[in-house]
Amino acid sequence: MNFRHLFLALLAAGLAGAGFGCARQVVVAEVLQQPQNGKIYTRYNLWYQDPEAISCLNPQQGRVLPIGTEVEPVYADERNLEFKDSAGTLYHIDFDPGLRMMSMRDFIQATLTLTPPDELLKNVSERSRKYIETAVVAPGMNRQEVTFACGPAPACRTPTPLNATWIYWITPDQTIRVNFRGDTVGDILNSSAD
Repeated sequence: MNFRHLFLALLAAGLAGAGFGCARQVVVAEVLQQPQNGKIYTRYNLWYQDPEAISCLNPQQGRVLPIGTEVEPVYADERNLEFKDSAGTLYHIDFDPGLRMMSMRDFIQATLTLTPPDELLKNVSERSRKYIETAVVAPGMNRQEVTFACGPAPACRTPTPLNATWIYWITPDQTIRVNFRGDTVGDILNSSAD
């Protein structure tokens, strides 16, 4: 192999290696098809202890960023989603596609919405709306209302939303199991994570 071929092979390997080290940016406005001057809101209650280190599993611990909070996207790539609220607080979600079993684009669509909160919750009963506002699941709530209160159940523990049981984390060692009878919550059980 002559020097020119060796140089081109090393250059190609270096460029390929540099490409693997860069995260591919995701444009939230494009994912949501945000119109000019359109607003973006949270689609469900997001739990956090540190706003700059939120788990994509949404463990129900700490404070709550309420459903329908208006947010402004700051940055997104295949592993990170950042946005600010109207007070300027930065929220950073650490995204793991293996745990959520979805792409970042799908996660953005599940987490953020262009639909204002009044319209998003227009078909929710007053009773269920109070539970959602306090991030609580109660018997009698339907699957959509549970999703508004706690977010989509992580697919690594609840592979399909059609399952009769949805599992959410409270802490790394503690889960909550929401058992449905048809489309309605029958009971809720706290248990140790399996």
